[in-house]
Parts: sequence; structure tokens; C-alpha cells
Amino acid sequence: MARPLSDSSKIPGGLFDAKQDLPTQPGKEPLSVSQVARLIQGTVVGLGKIVVVGEVSVSALGKKDTHCYFQLKDDASTISCVMWKSTLAKSAIKPTQGARVVIEGMLDFYTPGGRLNLIANRIELVGEGALEAKFRAMCDELRGLGYFLDQRKRPLPPVPKGVAIITSFGAAALQDCLTTAQMRFPSIPLVIVGVPVQGSTAAAAVAKAIEGVNDHAQRLGVDVIVVTRGGGSREDLQPFNERLVADAAFKSGLPLVAAIGHESDTSVLDLVADHRASTPTQAMMAVIPDRKELAGQLAALVARLVREATQSILVRKSSTDSLASRACLRDASGLLQRPRERIEQIVRRSRYALQTRLQRGAADVAAMQSRLSAFAPKTRVEVGHANVSSLVHRLTRSTAHRFQRWSDQVLSFSARLDSVAPERTLARGYSITFDEAGRPVQNAASVPSGSLLTTRLHNGELRSRTEPNG
Repeated sequence: MARPLSDSSKIPGGLFDAKQDLPTQPGKEPLSVSQVARLIQGTVVGLGKIVVVGEVSVSALGKKDTHCYFQLKDDASTISCVMWKSTLAKSAIKPTQGARVVIEGMLDFYTPGGRLNLIANRIELVGEGALEAKFRAMCDELRGLGYFLDQRKRPLPPVPKGVAIITSFGAAALQDCLTTAQMRFPSIPLVIVGVPVQGSTAAAAVAKAIEGVNDHAQRLGVDVIVVTRGGGSREDLQPFNERLVADAAFKSGLPLVAAIGHESDTSVLDLVADHRASTPTQAMMAVIPDRKELAGQLAALVARLVREATQSILVRKSSTDSLASRACLRDASGLLQRPRERIEQIVRRSRYALQTRLQRGAADVAAMQSRLSAFAPKTRVEVGHANVSSLVHRLTRSTAHRFQRWSDQVLSFSARLDSVAPERTLARGYSITFDEAGRPVQNAASVPSGSLLTTRLHNGELRSRTEPNG
């Protein structure tokens, strides 16, 4: 409120004293205009710094390099104000038409023109100072509780099942959200939750809406929340700085995106939210992907998958063709013949080794008998003869046992080889067809018309010639 003007005769330290410097007796000597102007100037300057509250009217806010002249009014009175360009350049708040402001400055009376002006040195919106202090205190408290920590903030879903938009039904912000969603991905469902976004009931309504969307997210089919409103004064945005809104956002089970006010505005909800956007349009762009961009990415992934699959098939086909070209796979009988010959060779060597060992053993026995007969007494010869006979018997039995075991192994190997021989397969009713070059036929399409084919059966062969289809 403006301080009341004091009586000029009571101005301490004023420039003029009406009783001493100016004649005041009527009818003797009238005052000049300059004298009256000086009296008024001394009076208003003597008031010093004053603080005035009112509504800006008839604001002439021009370019940055000009002064700003405007009117400050209330229900009964109006005063002229001026903010010099140097002060205006440093001020975050500009005197805009209709704004309720608090101005700190000094009164000045321009004597040549007879105009009284309030020279504004500082300006702020009504309640701005208290709201700013409350905002900072709230931020300090919530920061200490971990509400603003980045590690607790959740990522947004790549493609949401549905989006809940909490805002005013009549707000331009809602139309921006709907337009952006329609352009980017129109098939994603949107759930609009209408709430007041300013006023005394707005904070409770916004908090209740956040909690309600979380409680019924599955039924609503949404997995992300957007809370938004357009720009406004600090007082208009105050509901989004309230503790109950911050608590609702902090406890939200769904990722929450906040887009409150203009880009330069910062609310408590912006700081608590999982993602902050500067405008409603930016909020929807963060939540909803571009369908065309996704389609392009999908097409690129499909093309890459096709290239890799084709390359893998070609590599495996080359490996298969290399294996198929081996002679052992074209004719399995050749593959079995070499192990069979090796087994037969082992049998022959085993028999020869056994016979050689028996012959050496018999020779040793005969030599021992001869020595015993020539040099030992009869009884000793008989005992030695008995021992030799026992050794011969044991040697013969051991040799026979070992020979039998090797013979059984040879027979087992032979039976196993015989079971996988092509002749066994033919004996079960199968046949093998060869082309004119003697190669097995694996694909009917590879045989030219009129080719002579040989079909090998278990007993005998058949010859046939191909005929053209149709």
C-alpha cells in the first residue's frame, strides 16, 4: 500500500520549509507557479522510498532500449509510473497490462511539465515473494527426502499401451496433446482426466487424479501419465508446487511426465516427475513414438535379418555340398571295406602270434625235458616233468582262452560291420539307383529325360530308362 503523503511543514530534512521559505499569508503576496512546483517536489522527494501495490494499466512496454511508461491503479485512484530502461533490462518481471504488481520506488515531480511519477526501481507480481520463498523451502525439503534423485526415476515405455492425460478439459494444452498424438501414433488409446489446473481446489484434484489413474491403470489400459497445463503466473502455477501433488507423483506406480507452464517455468511437480517436458507437445513426443519412424526401423531390422539368414543358408549349403562330394558318402560300402580289411589283418596277425608262441613254448619244454633227463636224478626228473606238464597245460589253456576272446571280438566287429553294410539295407527291401556314370541318384529333377538308370536290389539289378513328364 502507498504510504500517505505527509504535511509539507513536517518533512524532516526536506528541501523547503513552507513557513520559512514561502509566503503563506493570503492577500499579501501570491505564490508563483515555480514556487508551488518546488513545494510539491520537496514534499514528494522527502517521502523517500515507498512500496505501492496495484494493477498495471495502459502499459507502454516498448523496445529493450526504451523506457517503460505505465499507469498503476486501484478501485479509486491512478498514478503514473516509469521504469527506466536500465532498470527494465535487469528486471525479470515486466509491467504488463492487467498484472497485479508490487512496486518499490520513489516519487518524483517533474516541475517543467507539472507531472508526478513513481520511479519504479523493483517490480514483482503480487504474492511472488512469498510464493518464491515457499517454493524454495519445499524444494529443499523434498530434495532431502530423495524426491528429485535421478536413480529413482523410471524410464518411459517404448510404445505405451495407453496414455492418461491429466489437465483441464478446456485448456489449449489438451488440444496440443491430442493433435500431437494423432500425428505420431493415432492407434494408441488416450484417457483424458479433467481437473482444475489453478485455484484453491486444483492441487487436491490433480493429486486425486494421479492416484486414481494408478489404482485403475489396468482397467483403463494405460501405463504412463502426462500432467500438463499452459503458462501463467507463479500464483496460477502454485497448485503444482503443493506437497500433496509431489507426494502423489512420488508414489505413482506408473511413469509420470510433467509439462507445467512455459519452458522457463519450473514447478515442484516438474522436479519430482520421471520426465520433464517444456511444453505439452514435447510431453507427448516423449511419450508417444513416431509411427513412421518405427516402421522405418522395423523395415531396416527385417532387411538385416533377411541378409543374415541368407548368408547363413549359403554358408551351410556350401558346407553340405562339400560333404556330399566326398566319395565315402556317395558309396558307403567303400567306407566299411577299409575297417573290415583292418580287422581281418588283426585276426591273421593274432593267429600267427599265438601259433608262434605255442611253438616257442613247446620248444622250451622239449629243451627243458632234455636237460632234466640228462643231468637230474630220476625222481627229480619226474617232478620237473610234472611241473613242465602243468605249465604246458596252463599255457595252453591261457592261450586258448585269449585266442577265444580275440575271436569273439573279431566276430562282434564283423557282425556290427555287417549290420550297417549296404547289402543289409538292400535285404530289407530298399534299392539304390545309379545314373549312367554310376553315381547314386538323389534328386529326380537332376536326371535328364531318356537317361539309362541301373537299380541295384538285394538280388540282382534292374535297368530302366526315364521318360519325359506328361
